[in-house]
This record gives sequence, C-alpha cells and structure tokens, in this order.
Amino acid sequence: MISGLQDRMKGKSAIANQYQAQNTQFYGSALDNITASPSPNNTQAGAQLLMNQQNRITTVAAAGDSVRLPPAIPGACMIVVNDAATNAANVWPSSQAQGGVTGGDRINALAQNGAFSLTVALGVTQFYCFSAGTWRTK
Repeated sequence: MISGLQDRMKGKSAIANQYQAQNTQFYGSALDNITASPSPNNTQAGAQLLMNQQNRITTVAAAGDSVRLPPAIPGACMIVVNDAATNAANVWPSSQAQGGVTGGDRINALAQNGAFSLTVALGVTQFYCFSAGTWRTK
C-alpha cells in the first residue's frame, strides 16, 4: 500500500478518497445504493458515515433514517442525493467526538449537531464548507 507521502512524491494529491494525478483531470469518488442507518441507530452517533465525494441514498426504510457527513473542513464538498422511494433521510454533521469543531459541526443555520432533513424532492444537494465547523447547502 502506498502512503500519502509516496503519492505526493509521485505527483499525486490525495484528499480522503479523492485523487488527482499531476497534469490530469480530477476524479472524485462515488458510492451508489447507500442504505440510511435505521432505528435505533438513526442518531448522530449511529448514522452511516458518508466517505465519498458523491453519495446516492436509495433506501430510507423509515423517515429519519440517517447518514452523517465527515467533519466540516474548509474546501470540503460533498454531493448527497436521496433517491429513496418516499422517506426523508436525516443528514447529521459530525459531533466534536467524531472530529467536528468544539461543540460539534452544524449545517446551515441549524443548531450544532442538528440534523438536516434530506427529502426526496430536494434532488441533488451539495454540502460545502467555507469555514471550519459549518456545512452549507445548495
């Protein structure tokens, strides 16, 4: 397995699961067919962690089943789509214990550690971070 230092020495940069070889096109990572964590795990602590740049949820068995964003670090950007048949999924930010800022991350103007409801009607939702600890949506 090649370490991050060895990647950089070969002209590659790595951000989580995203790779770009020097002087080439940027490719992100994607995961399809995600199942949101069901009850009783549909809390911030039990939510399915999203690890890819593009994420497509296809199963939300009950409203409030959950996924979680990684810590909000400036420059980070993630796409999340809820393509489940009917139910909204909760998208949680990371808590302080999960690597978020002191007190926990937030999404938009929600309270720290508050869940964002990702309805089916929202379509593609982009989560992006300009300042540490805060995810914004588009």
